[in-house]
Amino acid sequence: MNDIVVKDLYKSYNTGTEELTILSGVNLEIEQNTRVILTGNSGCGKSTLLNLISGMDSFSKGEIFVDGHIINNLTESELSSYRAKSIGLIFQFHYLLKDFTALENVMLPAFMTGKDRNIATEKAKDLLVEIGLEDRLDHMPSQLSGGERQRIAVVRSLINDPGIILADEPTGNLDENNSRKVEDLLFELVKNHGKTLLLVTHDSALARRGDRHIEIHEGKLQEI
Repeated sequence: MNDIVVKDLYKSYNTGTEELTILSGVNLEIEQNTRVILTGNSGCGKSTLLNLISGMDSFSKGEIFVDGHIINNLTESELSSYRAKSIGLIFQFHYLLKDFTALENVMLPAFMTGKDRNIATEKAKDLLVEIGLEDRLDHMPSQLSGGERQRIAVVRSLINDPGIILADEPTGNLDENNSRKVEDLLFELVKNHGKTLLLVTHDSALARRGDRHIEIHEGKLQEI
């Protein structure tokens, strides 16, 4: 079964003076529970592709199927529901809310989708225990290290049990030691929870850890 299917995808931007094509006829199929690493030069369209798959940006032409459902014509409300339930997002910056505890930051996406608060809280606790941060439940982001904040961002992406994790430079703001710890954690969680992973990185060592390594060059995908 393929979790993600991208067919003949084009993405262009109008700069005012010219039409700039970022993705040009991209085709991609990612099987369930596969870990795919996406690399390429800055500005080549790596993050753009993640944004299109997540529904945070629109494309010029083509089709995207996620878990068998086409996302081309979803309304804004449907896209929000799709992102909340089917996609887990991890970014270079943790985006933890500064006035919320670690526990509240993890459980908030579940609570916002209508899950019972107590159920959301218990699941968030379980995830934080799983990554060894049970003693940080009531800590604010300002009381946590950079590595701890990013580990919390990683488990937050799992709270609604999505089938797919999209990670955009998830270790880009960390030193090498913390980067490797977060990488290890992410790959372990993806495996243990049975998730499909599409990860963007500039890190060549991280790129070698996936089941597949794909490079974007001149708007096209190339399997490495």
